[in-house]
Amino acid sequence: MNKSEFFKFAMEKSNSDKVIILTNHYQILGTVYDCEVCNNDCYVNLTDVSLCKFDDNYIHTCDEYEKNHYDWLNINLEKVVAFSFV
Repeated sequence: MNKSEFFKFAMEKSNSDKVIILTNHYQILGTVYDCEVCNNDCYVNLTDVSLCKFDDNYIHTCDEYEKNHYDWLNINLEKVVAFSFV
């Protein structure tokens, strides 16, 4: 099972499309845009996204004013360290 298949499996098991994703430098919160053509082996597409950068010690210091908001964001699954559906 590749990362994309596991991501879809976890989404189905959690019965949620709202996800929090952690990379080495960012915390990303968004809604998975479920699209077979869009979400392939390497990428997942999110809508209504909040993006927050960690500092060097992985301390989450962002408040609502420091978050970046995007209507659409493509995430490379190779860069994902952890994720959880909420």
